[in-house]
Amino acid sequence: MEYGKIEASFFKEGKEVAKSVLSGGDTIILLNGGHGFNALEETKMIEVKQGPYSGHDKDKEMIF
Repeated sequence: MEYGKIEASFFKEGKEVAKSVLSGGDTIILLNGGHGFNALEETKMIEVKQGPYSGHDKDKEMIF
């Protein structure tokens, strides 16, 4: 994340199991389970996914 503050939520089997607040310069690596982000202030971040990415409508599973 370049700047800002986000709350990251982590899901396992469709249930939220943890949350973490990330600030500019923080990094996370997601190995399994689902995730979601909520911007707590103006934020610029970079998300890298293993490709190819076919779009939101073809994601493996929508949790909410």
